[in-house]
Amino acid sequence: MQVDNRAPVVVATDGTARSAGALRYGVHEARRRSVVLRIVHVAPPAALSEPMFGFAPEIAQDLRAHGRSVLDRAETTARSLEPGLDVETVLAAGPQVDELVEAARAGQMVVLGREARSGLQRLLTGATTAAVAGRTSVPTVVVPGDWQLVEHGRMAVGIESEECARPLLARAFERAAQRGAQLVVTHAWDLPVPNSDVIDPHRYVQEWRAAGAHLLSTVLEEWRQAYPGVAVETVVVHGQAAHALVAGAEASDLLLIGRRPHGPLHWAHLGATARAVLRASRVPVEVVPLGTSADG
Repeated sequence: MQVDNRAPVVVATDGTARSAGALRYGVHEARRRSVVLRIVHVAPPAALSEPMFGFAPEIAQDLRAHGRSVLDRAETTARSLEPGLDVETVLAAGPQVDELVEAARAGQMVVLGREARSGLQRLLTGATTAAVAGRTSVPTVVVPGDWQLVEHGRMAVGIESEECARPLLARAFERAAQRGAQLVVTHAWDLPVPNSDVIDPHRYVQEWRAAGAHLLSTVLEEWRQAYPGVAVETVVVHGQAAHALVAGAEASDLLLIGRRPHGPLHWAHLGATARAVLRASRVPVEVVPLGTSADG
């Protein structure tokens, strides 16, 4: 994964409380990196409508006016949070996921809002967030709507396997070094323990725990040497991976997880664990592409 550190930080806003935390996070990251903050609002496809029976022009005009109002308010908020920050606004129109993936192309990261909701609203919101995170060619950060800047000096990263570790750890150590933060590296597995009448379950778990510790020791060796100033803690957990990652990231500034390279079915490659983490995490989650994206 190649990220242009001079590219803007792209933030999506819909003008609601859901995206308020994402806007604050984007301002913070743009200031930290001394780059442009690009705020994007996607209007419904009807904003592009051609005249039809005399009604479509008014609908399209209202949608575009609303979009510009959303962007104006977001820009005002961003400038009040960080006077002097270079801010751009982009009003797009069309399918929301497609437009956000396209907007992310020119950025070094894209920041999306996540607000805990229930029922159909949560299902639809989660689907959009996961779809964007599953397709972008740059890291996607999903931020709770109520996020505020409180730095704990601690970041978390989840490692699934040796094959996926290198690009994710490269990003995690870079981010931890930039922030002067401790890095907590977690490996979790959830396999059924065999029947205790046949195999001692305690021994079984201990063997997997030892294998996990060996995995982390192996994948971390290169990065400990490259970033000697980054303090590292390792955690090996027997349990459901999403729960372990979310629980382990409490009181952290950021949780990083990986996304495998994908093929034509973009959504299928943001796995169940990643989707569960995005729904449940109370800290920002950065989804890092682990290979070349078809959209990149």
